[in-house]
Amino acid sequence: MHSIVRFYLAIFGLQILLISGATFSFAQVDPTKALVGRWDGQIEIAGNSQRTLIINSVKAKGEGEWVARGRYSIAGHESKEETGGQAMSVSSKDNDVFVEFVAGGSKNPVRLKLVGDNKLEGTIDLGGRKGDRTIKFEKMAPKAGEVK
Repeated sequence: MHSIVRFYLAIFGLQILLISGATFSFAQVDPTKALVGRWDGQIEIAGNSQRTLIINSVKAKGEGEWVARGRYSIAGHESKEETGGQAMSVSSKDNDVFVEFVAGGSKNPVRLKLVGDNKLEGTIDLGGRKGDRTIKFEKMAPKAGEVK
């Protein structure tokens, strides 16, 4: 009788391990799919705080590392070019995805973390007394006629 109970407990335990392993593998984010697109957001500053981040591509560089190409700009001043743009560093640690780049001519470092499926949150270092400011983006759905 005890051996039958142990057998069923062993089978039950194995099922729990398999289910938890499957859940973990599905929770991992693929930056090559999650980051590509248009992101609208804002910086925590007075005045024109609206910003746009367009990520055109993300390519694997190594284990847990990618290179994204895209454009960061003040909202309404986006380039009409769809390819190229600046390089952005993408990394993954503990199932979190991070994007880092330098903001255009200002040379201000931007550090973002993917939060959920459609939010990037982090900081931009404005230098001097201004220091780090919060910056948040939300992924926009493609407009009619746009190819994602």
